[in-house]
Amino acid sequence: MQAAIITKANHLEIQEIPTPNVSANEVRVRVAATGVCGTDLHLYSGHFGAVFPLIPGHEIAGIVDQIGSSVKAVKEGDRVALDPNISCGSCHHCRRGMQHHCENFAALGVTRGGGFAEYVVAPESNVYPIGNLDLETAAFAEPLGCIAWGIKRLQPEIGSKALLFGAGPIGILLMQALLISGICEVTIIEPNAERRAVALALGAKRVLEPHPNLKTQLFDLEPYGFDVVTEATGIPAVITELPQYAIQGGKILYYGVAPDEAKISISPYEVFRRDLTILGSFSLHGTLHTALNWLSSGLVQVTPLITHRLPIQDVGVALEYKNQPGLNGSQKTLIIPQ
Repeated sequence: MQAAIITKANHLEIQEIPTPNVSANEVRVRVAATGVCGTDLHLYSGHFGAVFPLIPGHEIAGIVDQIGSSVKAVKEGDRVALDPNISCGSCHHCRRGMQHHCENFAALGVTRGGGFAEYVVAPESNVYPIGNLDLETAAFAEPLGCIAWGIKRLQPEIGSKALLFGAGPIGILLMQALLISGICEVTIIEPNAERRAVALALGAKRVLEPHPNLKTQLFDLEPYGFDVVTEATGIPAVITELPQYAIQGGKILYYGVAPDEAKISISPYEVFRRDLTILGSFSLHGTLHTALNWLSSGLVQVTPLITHRLPIQDVGVALEYKNQPGLNGSQKTLIIPQ
């Protein structure tokens, strides 16, 4: 089969390699679509503890091609989405119900072969049938599952208002999830005009461009601050500013992935005095089914986010798009094996 393989940091090769076979409890999936994520770019750069060689790609949908002898939940020909996270089930964190923090963590496209290939093999428990859901849409189940975990952590109150920095693909998914989870309106801050237009079309109350008087403008809109303040940028300078926009008793969700060495300044007195809640959200945690329900119902729209469909041979081009946010109006790039 053909696969895009990171052989060392910042070096990608398209190779012809043997098609993998399955063990008793595994499923082989013929990949139909895999989303390109910021994590892929981090791995390509040698971060996140990347071990090479590696086939990246963890936002995967496809068709079951081969099943192991003990597999019961799916059959050949089933259309499926994959949860990439593979936990051991026996470590301290798995036993306390936090499998996404498994001490022996493994993941498709992160520690073992992923979706930037014609075929991928996964444990049966990681394979979710999708019925008639469009396969390109199903490729969004993993990032939306991560957002569903963030929403579960956040528990937004019905009728509350949110401020969100960033209208890239994750920001737009996060906005839609907020709106179907109790938030009545979302204000977005986004510098890219094309992304602002998509945010408005998919439900943002208003989308503002960053400018020197932004703080004044936001407090003109909400003098007491916003019930929920969050971001999908991973930019430390943006994250630092979030608490000031929260109402007394408000919630702040750090969602974007900042560099692991980044530090921000925060006033513990202000957190205390204003009854603020600050939350993090890591990966997905039993929430792929929630994401698939949102996608199947049409409550979350993803087609407007797809701006590029590229073959395996162009994974390097896709990483360049991801490395330059807004390049050519780009939102989400899918790798479609040829």
